[in-house]
Amino acid sequence: MSYSLREKCILALAVGAGLMDGLTGCLLLAAPAFALRLMGVPPIDPEALVFIRYIGAFVFSIGTLYFYAALRVQRRRDWKAFRMIFGVTAWVRAVICFFTLNAILSGGLDVAWWSVPVSDGSLALLQAWLVLAGWIRKD
Repeated sequence: MSYSLREKCILALAVGAGLMDGLTGCLLLAAPAFALRLMGVPPIDPEALVFIRYIGAFVFSIGTLYFYAALRVQRRRDWKAFRMIFGVTAWVRAVICFFTLNAILSGGLDVAWWSVPVSDGSLALLQAWLVLAGWIRKD
């Protein structure tokens, strides 16, 4: 199968976002305290680590959606599923961005969480624009 440059870039974005969330989710599930240290987040109560693992499961599940979309394109040239997944994950990322940004600004989360609203907000905007501007094929 041959892809246009635009399609290759969109697929690369999906694989990159999938890897980012998939690996982050795995790390939050397997070693939550270590993952938080990597982010520069101050230590939390060990009893709260179960909730970080829960977040890790959620982050991992979002990451795997990107791989599902890429596989649908690879196997069936199904760009409809790809557009739908980009739209849904853009919405989820926008909600996470606004929640974490508000939590940081109100003091509920340490400023060390800055990477969450930045990465989720950036991807939400980019993905929404790609879908709404018609960059992802409709067939």
